[in-house]
Order: sequence, then C-alpha cells, then structure tokens
Amino acid sequence: MSADDRLNFTEFLRPNYEAKAAFAWAASSVAAVMIQPTLTLPAEPFHAVAVAAAAMVVWRSIPAIKNWRGLRRMLGFGVEFTDHQKIAKWVKKNPDDMLLGYGFEWGQKHIQRATEIMGRNWGDLIPRSKKESGYHWLHGLEEGAEKPVALPLDMSKGHVLLVGTTRAGKSVLFRMLISQAIARGEPVIIVDPKGDPDMMEETRQACEAHGKEFFYLHPAFPEESVRINLIRNYSRGTDIAGRIASIMPSGSGGDPFVAFGHMSLNNVIQGMLLIQQRPTLVGLRRALEGGVDGIVYHSTAAWADEVIPNWESIAHTWFAKANTPAKKADAMVQFYRDKIQPIKANQDLEGLHSMHQHNKEHFSKMIASLLPLLTMLTSGEMGAMLSPEGADANDKRTIVDLSRVIHDGHVLYVGLSSLSDAQVGGAIGALLMADLAAVAAERYNYGIGDSYVNIFVDEASEAANVPLTQVLNKGGGAKLRMHIATQTIADFAAKLGTQDKAIQMLANLNNVIALRVKDPKTQEFIADNLPMTRYVSITRSQGVNTHSGEPILSTGNQGERMTEEEVSLFPPQLLGSLPDLEYIAKFANGKVMKGRVPILLEDKRRSS
Repeated sequence: MSADDRLNFTEFLRPNYEAKAAFAWAASSVAAVMIQPTLTLPAEPFHAVAVAAAAMVVWRSIPAIKNWRGLRRMLGFGVEFTDHQKIAKWVKKNPDDMLLGYGFEWGQKHIQRATEIMGRNWGDLIPRSKKESGYHWLHGLEEGAEKPVALPLDMSKGHVLLVGTTRAGKSVLFRMLISQAIARGEPVIIVDPKGDPDMMEETRQACEAHGKEFFYLHPAFPEESVRINLIRNYSRGTDIAGRIASIMPSGSGGDPFVAFGHMSLNNVIQGMLLIQQRPTLVGLRRALEGGVDGIVYHSTAAWADEVIPNWESIAHTWFAKANTPAKKADAMVQFYRDKIQPIKANQDLEGLHSMHQHNKEHFSKMIASLLPLLTMLTSGEMGAMLSPEGADANDKRTIVDLSRVIHDGHVLYVGLSSLSDAQVGGAIGALLMADLAAVAAERYNYGIGDSYVNIFVDEASEAANVPLTQVLNKGGGAKLRMHIATQTIADFAAKLGTQDKAIQMLANLNNVIALRVKDPKTQEFIADNLPMTRYVSITRSQGVNTHSGEPILSTGNQGERMTEEEVSLFPPQLLGSLPDLEYIAKFANGKVMKGRVPILLEDKRRSS
C-alpha cells in the first residue's frame, strides 16, 4: 500500500453514506421548487438553491452508484455456461493459452477488503445466499470487470496441481481443460479412478466435436473397452519386473517375498526376450504357474545358436533320454553348462536355469503374493483386455498402447473403477503410470514426436507411485503436460507411505489451482505457497480525564492509529469458504488469480 493510499484509507464495506446524502440533496432541491410558489418572496434564490442542490445530487450520486455496484457484485455471480464450439473458437484465437475461466488478478487490496469484511457482521450489508456454499462475496471484491483467466501453455510444461474437496468443481474444470487439449489437436490421456460416466461422455463428445479418435478402457465394461498391453513399452526387461513387483502386497520395504517375486519375474522376462516373445501379464502368469520348461529350453537353444552354430549335431548325448518337456529343459541346462558356458556365458539364462531347478514347493511359497496379483489382472475378461493377442480373430476390439495413442494424436480415457475394486484399479493405474514413464523416457532420449501430450489424472493418489513422480520430474523434457487432481495432500502421503515422498511429488507441480479445500493441512500447504502481503488496520481510541479536585473540569482525547502486519495473500480459512466452481490459482510466474469456472453446455442439459 502506497503512502497516498494510507492517507486516503477508507473502509470497503460500509453503509452507502453517499446515497443518503444524494437523497437529502434531492429532497432539498424538490423542496425549494415546491415551497417557492407558496411564498411571496423572490423566486431567484429558491431556483438557485434548487440548481445547487441538483448539482450536489449529481456529485454525490457518482460515488453512491459506485458503492452500490460494489455491493451488488458481492451478492454473487450466476453460473456461466460454455460449449465445445466456444472452446474451439477460444483455442483458435488464443493458441498459446489455456483458459481456466473468468476472474481477475488477486492482490493486496482484495485481501485488505476481505479481512475487513470478515471482521464485521457482513450479513447486515451483504445478504447471505441460501443456494450457494461459501463466501459468495469473494469474487465481488474486484471493482473492474472480469477477464478471461488464462495460463500460458509454456508455463503448463511445469505441470498443474488441482486441489478441491468433493463437489467443489474439479471435474468441471477438468472437462473444460480436456476439451481445449482436444481442440488443439494434441494427444490426450485421461486416468479417472472413479470412472465418472459424465467425464467420459464429455470427452467422447469433445472428440466428436473436434474430429478426434476416442479410445475407452474400463475394467467394468470390457465389451466396450479397447485392449491394451500395459507392459508393452520398456527399455530393458528389468523395467517390467520392477513395475509388477512395485504393486505387490508388501509388509515392509525389505520383504523377501517381493524380492523373490521380482527376481522370478525378471528371469522369465529375460527368457522371453531371448526368444523374441513379447512379455504379457497372461504369459508371465502362465510361466510361473505352469512351469518354465518351454522357456528354458527355447531361450537356451536361442543362445546356443549364437554361440555354437549347428549345436544340435553334437547334442545327441545330452538329449538321448529327454522324452518329456521337463527332461528336455534339464538336458538343455546341462548342455549349456558343459559346452556353451565355457565359451560364452549368459547371466540372464543362468538365473532362469536356477529358478527352473529350484525346489518346487519352496518356489510356490515364495511367489504366493505374486500369483494372486497376476491372477487378478488376467482372470476372465481382464486377461484379454490387458494381455491382448493379435492373433485372436474372434476378438474385434481395437488393440492400442500408450506409444501409439501418443504418436497418432488420439484420446484415451481410462476408468479404473476403483470404487468397485480398489486393488485392481490401483494396480492398473500404477502399471499405466509406469508404462507412461517408459514412453516419456523414449521421447526424452530420442526426441520422438513434436506434439505436447496432455495427461489428466483425477483423484491422483489412487495412481500415485514412483513412476508418476518420475513422469512429473522429467515429463517436461518429454513434452508431457501433467494435470493432477486430488482432494487433500494427505491422500498422497497415505498412498506413498511418507509425507516426504508426497512433498517430493508435489514439488514438481509449478502451477496450483485451489477450489474449496476443507482439510487444514492442505489449506496450509496452499497458503504457504502464496506470497505474503501487508494488511493495514485502523485502531481508534478515545478517553475522558476528570480532575478530582475540580469535577467540573475534564479533558478528553480521541485518536486513530494505523498499523500494518504481514499476512498471506489468501489466508487458509478463506480456502475453506470458496463457493462452488470458484478458485484461487498461483501460476509458475508468481501471478495469483481469482477465478470461476464455466460449465460445459452438456452438463447444463443433464442437470435440467
């Protein structure tokens, strides 16, 4: 606040004294005109008084109208609607911006006015709305007109965190951002743990409106879903084993069952890769349940082809009595040790051989936590949906993978159905994030693709894992724009195990949009990321002193004292009082915006 502002300090919320003065002057003008005919006095003085009073009416009406308009704005704003056609026009006109709604830049004067109002019985001057939740007057603190609130796309490379409690408007804002990304012609991937049918339908309609191909994946509706191999993209076979092991039930970080399961998966995967067989969840389950005899034989034979061409001509002695798959595998292992290993050993094969010769009963016990997970992801319709076989002529559903979706600029909507089966939904979400991390690494390393990829993760804690943190950390270089939505910060800590890991993930999100937030720790997290400002207050005092010897004599004093204190630009308690569809946002460049979100027109039709 400047020195001039301090000298001209006026309370924002107060009775409209200017209107009372204007009415008084208007009454004076009318009275002068009305009284003059009843008197014998000259008319000129009365006319002069009437004109002067009328001039005072105009002079006092200007601030009175300004004050009235300010109070009128504080009654709240109605809901605004938009549609895909309007969004397309916005995108065409503003190709470098992402529309977040309409509002204004929040500054010191707004928190000054808000603090004054909260310190008074504001209900006497601002009628309380029975239909709206929160402080509906917050958006009316700005005297000027609303403007589009737009986040430059260049800043969105730093990713976006969207926080808000249930029914505050996260999904509404997500739908508008998704429609814009589709209108820009960029690939879009949406991960929705709830499987919100409204959001899915909005996305489908946006694809139809903008001429984009739409893919849908949902465990509860396999007949309508595409098929996808969630472990298709990788740089090394160990990546796949690590992904699956990371979602195994574990009692502690050093769980021996998880370590053994990871090792077993890696052995099988390395064997598959040696024979150029693409790993799938069904294939891994089949190998671990039914035995690895076939993989051992064929992978070792493939390695023998490289080391000793025409090795079959000298292997008759080892295979003379091998009349079953198990005996053939044993013979192949022995042939490897006798003839191939001395020439050129293969550590991956030796790990597979060791697993093959492991005690069967002990092996079954050690993978007791791995097999239920694979069974859960491969049983029934899940097997065909998450481990697609291109040779299945009876299954006409489209087969996709994240690399293809991104490369071809498609839109993929993934509903995890976590409400009906949280374990399956969480596992699919984690594998999807890991696959996305592999695609991001490929784009980062080899520069594949010029288009930005828009990733939207609703209720992101359901899919929170180490790969998601990696994508957030390095996704900007791979041209990924991440949009992460959650209700509370504690959701991430609960999922990742510690508060530090949650903060590590959230530190990668440079743009924050906060709708109504009820959780105190989340409120503090948002407020702590906003800049500080100065709040000015007026302290008034008065007193009377009497003299004991002369009671008639007394003295009085009256004074005002202006003080300043440092406060958050948007205090935590206000975050819990934001109305539906209203937010406070901090951009990567430090700008703080107060905005409100329009609803897509299709939402209006469904609600009517």
